[in-house]
Amino acid sequence: MGFFDLHEPEDGQDRFFLYAMIVLPFFATGSYLFDALYHYKYHSKDTYGGLISTIMIVFAYLQYCAPIRSRRALILYYVLLCMVKEAASIVFILGYIRESDIFKIVCYICFFIVDLLFTAALIHCRVINNYESHIVVENKHLFHFMSRLEVILTIFIPVYMNIKYASLTRYIIAHFLLFDFFSDSYSRFQGIWIKSAIYLFVIITTVSAATEWLHFNHQTIIYEEISYVAEIIANALCDSIIILQFFPFHFKTQFVQNIFRDALLLKKQSNAANLSTSIGESTEIDIAQNIDTKIDERTRTNMSEVF
Repeated sequence: MGFFDLHEPEDGQDRFFLYAMIVLPFFATGSYLFDALYHYKYHSKDTYGGLISTIMIVFAYLQYCAPIRSRRALILYYVLLCMVKEAASIVFILGYIRESDIFKIVCYICFFIVDLLFTAALIHCRVINNYESHIVVENKHLFHFMSRLEVILTIFIPVYMNIKYASLTRYIIAHFLLFDFFSDSYSRFQGIWIKSAIYLFVIITTVSAATEWLHFNHQTIIYEEISYVAEIIANALCDSIIILQFFPFHFKTQFVQNIFRDALLLKKQSNAANLSTSIGESTEIDIAQNIDTKIDERTRTNMSEVF
């Protein structure tokens, strides 16, 4: 692994996790290519075509924070991942050309373009400009993905096991997991662009999932078409969020946030100290006034006794 020149593990990470972040995207894109080839060979609509890659595709997004310091290794890494994924899209396109399905051909051409732009943007941010990722992935996120994946799959497994339903690789599950992941960092987002992107991403993903289920239950083509279009848009929005978080003006850095938190804490402590001081001073004044009052009363009493 010396070739990759890995970053040192940060809090919530270890060396094994860093290796996993490099390897898992290859498993994800490899499964996508496998399912594309499977679909091309067994192109009948009564056959399976995407369960493995639907489960694994979420890990392809780990590439945005691949812990590789060497720029040459990083650009090679991104190019290889892009080639595998684009090869899968080309296989899907060829399969639908054979089936004369114009709508699906256009959809996978769009997926092809979105993935190409995403890779180009990653190279621009990570390789050319050496930007740091502001949304950090930790061990706990990986296990959280897996635990949530189990729950979601219990819902989607019947779809993929139904031989009357043509199931292909879909990003819906990955998008559900990712907007849950992005929401953890929402408090650090700043600016209208990245916040608008996350809201639209959630809405479009929900539309895609809802219309997919409507298509599954009613077998109406229009629902499937809406779901595909929504998924392409959601994919583009997801990629946009990942790219936007590289730029400091879209994201509050942890350093600035810590300074703000410390300043706020210091202000609260100062206010509390001032309040306690003022309370102490007012208490002393009250005590002094009480003493003066008692002295005056005693003086008047003594004077009355004399007279």
